[in-house]
Amino acid sequence: MGPSAISWRRSRLLLIGGVFVGLVILSAIFADVIAPYSPYDIDVADKLQPPSRAHWLGTDEFGRDLLSRTIHAARISVKVATVAVSVGLVGGALIGITAAYFGGPIDLVLMRFMELLFSFPAILLAIVLMAALGTSLLNAMAAIGIIFIPGFSRLARAATQEVLRQQYIEAAHTIGMSDRRILTREILPNVITPLLVEAMAAFAYAVLLESSLSFLGLGAQPPEPSWGNMLNSGRGFMDQAPWLGIVPGIAMFIGVLGFNLLGDGLRDFFDPRLREAQ
Repeated sequence: MGPSAISWRRSRLLLIGGVFVGLVILSAIFADVIAPYSPYDIDVADKLQPPSRAHWLGTDEFGRDLLSRTIHAARISVKVATVAVSVGLVGGALIGITAAYFGGPIDLVLMRFMELLFSFPAILLAIVLMAALGTSLLNAMAAIGIIFIPGFSRLARAATQEVLRQQYIEAAHTIGMSDRRILTREILPNVITPLLVEAMAAFAYAVLLESSLSFLGLGAQPPEPSWGNMLNSGRGFMDQAPWLGIVPGIAMFIGVLGFNLLGDGLRDFFDPRLREAQ
């Protein structure tokens, strides 16, 4: 792949991913302004109406405007993903950096525990945690965040081990710099970039997990709009009102694809090997 092809691929991924992510985030922030109706207003007389001028994407089984509910559902997805990824990023970074820096028994205990968590399928672990914590949106954020900690810790540990082999770390030890200062001033700034790139990709997975939990009735509870519980409701009306499943499915697709493309674009942008090739 030539330099111009690499540059175009990075720009294309960042552009498309940024547009999709921006669309989802703007919908989440300005849902009250953008949505033409309240997502909770019930009008039984207009239930299961197809797309029309009054309701651009149709109505659901309770006569609620589907466009408004889809827009407001973006707010829940973004909120859950932001909190969950933040929990996973901070917790994983602390564990991974600590394990790599101090090594020995600390590294052994911390990483074996992370591998234990990592061995469980994500959705199964989320269901177990939700069963233990209870069904609520806050608990869904906590459960998804816990799921992300092992992945971030392994990445942070690998990045920290790479930094520890650099000469400036040896020089810091030689001049008597404290462990705390080395961790915060020498190591953390040099490992934060791959963690942030991974966080962007984790956003896409968080949206999927939140939708999966809501689809199973373990996340956002009706009448709160969520792409997951909207899909769950719409699957019972696919014959007579297919838009009930298609609309939230497309919205979820745009959100997940956008975060994935943006994560890939950022990874390519910050990859030193690609910069050297260019």
